[in-house]
Amino acid sequence: MALWQAIAIAFFAYLAWIATPWLGGQTIGYQAFGRPLIAGTIVGLILGDVKTGMIIGATINAMYIGAITPGGAMAADLNFAGYVGTALAMISHVKPEVAITLAVPLGLVGTFTWQLFATVGVFFAHIADKYAEEGNTKGLTFMVMGLPQIFAFILRFVPAFLVLYFGAPIAQNMANLIPAWLTNALTVIGGLLPALGMAVLLKMLIKDVKYIGFFLLGFIMVATLKIQILPASVIGIALVLINLIYINNKKPEEASL
Repeated sequence: MALWQAIAIAFFAYLAWIATPWLGGQTIGYQAFGRPLIAGTIVGLILGDVKTGMIIGATINAMYIGAITPGGAMAADLNFAGYVGTALAMISHVKPEVAITLAVPLGLVGTFTWQLFATVGVFFAHIADKYAEEGNTKGLTFMVMGLPQIFAFILRFVPAFLVLYFGAPIAQNMANLIPAWLTNALTVIGGLLPALGMAVLLKMLIKDVKYIGFFLLGFIMVATLKIQILPASVIGIALVLINLIYINNKKPEEASL
C-alpha cells in the first residue's frame, strides 16, 4: 500500500469516527460515512477497485446491520472494522467472507480506543467547566473542540495509519500462508455472520410472530423468484395496507404505517 493511500484511508477513518464532528457530527459522519458499506466504497475508490471495496464493505455491514450504541455503549467499532478491515482484505486479496473474520477483531480493538476517549474526556469536561466559571472563552473552546479532537486524531488516525501502512504487507503474507482448509472454514464462518446480523435486526423489528410471514414472502420473492428490491418493496407496502385496512378492520384514514 502506498503512503498516500494509507494516509487517506486513515484520515477518512478519523473524519467518520463517532467522536469527530467535522462531517456533520454523528448524523452524517458516523451514521453515514462511518458505516462499513460507505467505508468500503471510499476505500475501494482510494485503492482503485470500487466494486471490490463495496462488496467487502457491504458484507461487513451486513454483520453489523443490527448493531446500535445505546448511551454510547459501543459493542463493536464499525468505523475501524469498515475502513481498516476492508483495506486489509483488499490488499490481501481474500474473499469477502474471510474479510468478515478479519473485521471482527479490528472492531473490538476500535472499541477500546472509544472507551479510552470517553474516559479521558471526563477530565476534559471538568477543566472546561472550570474555564466556563472563570469566563475564559478561549480556554473553554480549546477544551471543548481543540484538545478532544487532537486526542481523537491520535486515537483514530494514528492506529489506522500504522496498521494499514506497516501491517498490510504482514497481512498479505499471512493470507498467502493460510492453508486451503482454514480458508474454507473462515469462508463458512464469514458466511454465517451476516445472517447473524440480519437475525439481530429482525429481532428488533418484528414484535409479533405473524409478521414473520411478510419477511418470508419478501425473501422468497427476491431470493427465489429474482424480483427486484423496488417491486418487492411496493408489494410489501400493498400487503401491509391490506393487513391494516381489511384484516384489522381499520378505516383507510385510520390506517398508518
